[in-house]
Formats: sequence, C-alpha cells, structure tokens
Amino acid sequence: MDKRIYVAPARYSGPRGDGVLNGKRLVVKDLFAVRGERTGQGNPDLLAQAPRETTTATVVLALQQAGANYRARTTTDELAYSLNGTNGHYGTPENPRAPLRLPGGSSVGSAVAVARGEAEIGLGTDTGGSIRVPASYCGLYGLRPTHGRVAMTGLKPLAPRFDTVGWLTRDLATLTEASQVLLTDSTATRMPARVIMLIPEGLMAGPYQRLLGLLSRRLEALGFACERRLLTQSFMRRASEAFRILQGCEIRRTHQTWLSTPEHGPESRWPTLNADIAARLTWCMTLSDADEQAAEARAGSVRRWYRQQLAGKEGEAKESEAMFLLPTTPGASPLCKESHQAMEVYRHHLMGLTALAGLNGAPQISLPWLHDSAARVSGELMPPPWGVSLLGLPGRDESLLALARLLEA
Repeated sequence: MDKRIYVAPARYSGPRGDGVLNGKRLVVKDLFAVRGERTGQGNPDLLAQAPRETTTATVVLALQQAGANYRARTTTDELAYSLNGTNGHYGTPENPRAPLRLPGGSSVGSAVAVARGEAEIGLGTDTGGSIRVPASYCGLYGLRPTHGRVAMTGLKPLAPRFDTVGWLTRDLATLTEASQVLLTDSTATRMPARVIMLIPEGLMAGPYQRLLGLLSRRLEALGFACERRLLTQSFMRRASEAFRILQGCEIRRTHQTWLSTPEHGPESRWPTLNADIAARLTWCMTLSDADEQAAEARAGSVRRWYRQQLAGKEGEAKESEAMFLLPTTPGASPLCKESHQAMEVYRHHLMGLTALAGLNGAPQISLPWLHDSAARVSGELMPPPWGVSLLGLPGRDESLLALARLLEA
C-alpha cells in the first residue's frame, strides 16, 4: 500500500446495483463516510479519534448502486485546506504524468490513483479548486458541479458555502457517465450561443494561444460565436482576495469548536497540524465581521460581472447566453522543489482563476487538452500537462459536458 495515496489498505466492495458504471473502480477521498471506516480529513490525530462510520455517504452509495466497485479511501491535503497535494503526515504522492511536479490537491489521492490507472473514478471535493487543480496537474478530466446540485450527506465540511462534491476520470465518457448518476435533478441541455475565451493578463503561454486558435475554428464551424476577452490582474486579485477571506470565515465557523481560544491558548485543543495549515487556521481566527463585509462587497462585483458576461442582455438570455473558456491553472504544476514562499505567491495567482466558479456557485469542467512545453525542465521526458476549462452559469452542468463532447469529437 502506498500510504501517500491510500489512508487504509486497499479493499474492494462490490457494487450495490447494476448500471452505467458496471466494472468501474472507485476511490474515495478521506472526507466521505464509508460504513465501517474512520474519516480522518487528512490528519492522523483526527483519524485515530474518529468513530467508525455507521452509514455511507449518499454520493458513494449512488455510484455503487450504478455498478461502481469501491476500492479504497484516498489521502487529502490536511482538512482539504490546500491546493498543492502535499501532506506532511502521509507524504506527497508522485504525479504520474509529471514526476518532478506537484500532483495538486486537495483531492490528491483520488487524482493520483486515477492517473496511475488504479481506478476509473476518483471521488473528491472542490471548495477552492480541489478537483480542478489536480485534474490540470495530472492530465485528468474533472468536474466541479453547480453548488448544491449533489448531495453532501456524509461529507466532512471545510467551508459549506463553497464546498462541492466533484469527480475525476481519465476520459470524458466516464466523466459523463458518473455525472449522469450524480446529477440527479437533471436539467435540459441548453447550448450557449457564444464562447468567451478569457486570456489572463500576463499569460503569454504559446500552448494556450494555439489552442484558442484551434478551438475558435472548431466552434465557428459548429455555429458558435467566439469572443476573446482580457482577464485583468486587478480583477483576478479582487476575486482571489474575496474568496480567500469568505472561505476563511466559513472555515472558522465550521471548525470553531476546536479553533476557539480557551484561556490557556488555542493550540492546546488542536490536533497535530502541518505548519502551513496551522498558519492558515490561525489567520482564519483573526478575520473580523468588517473583513467579511468588505469581502462580500468585492465578491458581489465579481458575481455581477460574471452574470453580465454569460447571461447576455436582460430579456435576451436564450439568444445570447455564453460560456467561458480559460486555463484551469496559470500553467503546468509547480516543481516539487519550489519554496514555501514561492508557493504562497503562486496560490494567489491560482485562486484568481479558480475563485470565479466558487464565488458564483457555478459549474466548471477541466479538460486535459494542453501541455506546457515552455515549463519543461531538464529531466522531464515530456512537456507537463495543463488543463483548460469551460465555465457556465449555475445549473448548466450538462451543457458544459455536451460542449466538451462536441469539441473533443
């Protein structure tokens, strides 16, 4: 057993039904309840203290009832509060597609198990990018659904306002099949009239520019209008900072029973934590009501912009509705040897992209259609993978999947 990937020895649990996922192996992030197992949230102290679950999370049961075989519980960044895929307690799994680089998190174990071919479906969560980021770094397909569309019963929360269930696969067909099972309140597919291709300011990556040219021709041949827009650094900073503070306030409320400060100091009630996660939790405790109100105002401006761009003019939504296309991450995964300081700076750039879906409760699909040849370093045999995403209005999950299938056909 690779303890960097699996929390407990791998075991199979047969399907509970017959359906579109027959024969598909399923791995589950260490946030979901599975009957008879403990849920540790990426922390050995919490794992040791946790009682054995008496029920199984709704989404896990749904996948099993559709024919999936449960294989194992997989590691997560501690408390799911990171996007790197690292955990000082369990170690960092090797990225199968780019061994010198981070695998991405926090759904790291599920992503690496799927990328290694040890499962067809990796079940995880996405709050600030924890499905989309490992999908981009490991060359996988990943879906963050509309907030609230998938049942969260049996899931340990991080920041409920932004938490979603998500899933990772090696191919679009399996991603679509899992989506058919889990998006139970299925809505009619409404294809957009336009695709807005966002170009983050300062991103001069040739692979993305070339992909835009290819996709523009493909989209126009299919009857879609294409537009290119600059995503400014100031806008991305506003989105990142608003999300970071609002998420921090949610985390403080979620974990307040042990984050609260007793007379003899807060750390006495904390499990043993990695230094970076402890520092973030300490910061969460400093956030004030005024901080949250200011962040709400910034988030409101991001949401208004998002809606105006995608919904079209009032009264003309059906005729002018759009989707966004943009890089999932600023580029290929950072190298494992990057310093902590460099990673903190990078995290703000990354969240400038991932915060759009979170602040809008919107669906986003990451597609492994890029390789960042400019990022390739000595010792890498192939250019590292890099994802591109489609984003839509809330409720347009099926439309994102349908457009992805059209473009990949």
